Amino acid sequence: MGIDQTDWRDADRLNEQGRVRADAADWDAALSLYRQAVDRVPAYEPAWFNMALVHKQRRQWVQALDCNERAAALGGAEGDPAWWNLGIAATALRRWDAARKAWRRFGIEIPDGTGELQLDFGPAPVRLDPDGRGEVVWGRRVDPARIVVMNVPTPESGHRWGDVVLHDGAPNGERTAGGHVYGVFDELERWQPSAIPTLEVQVTLAGETDAQALADLFGQAGYAAQDWTTSVRVLCQQCSEGHPPQDHEHPAPSFAPERRFGLAAPPNAAARLLSEWAATQPDTRRHGDPAVVG
Repeated sequence: MGIDQTDWRDADRLNEQGRVRADAADWDAALSLYRQAVDRVPAYEPAWFNMALVHKQRRQWVQALDCNERAAALGGAEGDPAWWNLGIAATALRRWDAARKAWRRFGIEIPDGTGELQLDFGPAPVRLDPDGRGEVVWGRRVDPARIVVMNVPTPESGHRWGDVVLHDGAPNGERTAGGHVYGVFDELERWQPSAIPTLEVQVTLAGETDAQALADLFGQAGYAAQDWTTSVRVLCQQCSEGHPPQDHEHPAPSFAPERRFGLAAPPNAAARLLSEWAATQPDTRRHGDPAVVG
């Protein structure tokens, strides 16, 4: 027996009403309307997909997984966005078999294996805490939904170098590096915190080569040092999340010998490396005492 066309029209109406409530961030009302739609027509895929979006917004990963599985089963074509969102939810829950299946059904080549995915999807910028300060840092994508943070985030971000963050699938803005344009992904949650603390130190240098030498020294030791004075810039929303026109610029800062550095290293290791850096040019390189800030 087929489904009455009146039920389909009711499901369409309820789903559209749910979308309106979701656009207003009225998540409870949206979920209720979507649920009413699938109660009328259990095979109504759009409402299952939209319910999954609400659960993703709320970081309710078990429910997101279930709704995306239902939406994907009803849609099913390769590249269906339900497969991508299913991959995100499965990754959040560390359901690696389900994640592999979802990425493959979306159309991404994933090697055979079991357990956690550790791939190389190249560099990418990610916006930490997108509903807050929205600090954008660079990292290394280890699968379609996770980035390992490779910059030293400021303490205000609530993150550390080496954090693994779960990110959304649709880029929100762009950054350019090495002549290549990269989409900025928005963080969904801090998937695995780093054990390496963030320190702050004031240094004095004679030129940019001194700053690079400090960053290189920490990198060679397996840690990180970042010049927060020159690398941290406050951008307007147009620049951060959009595609600014060529005549829309934020001037680069002029050279300043006094710099604020963020360090990612245990305190004892950081103090030793700073002393080593300063000792090579004691007349021009100086530093304060590093302090743990995050």
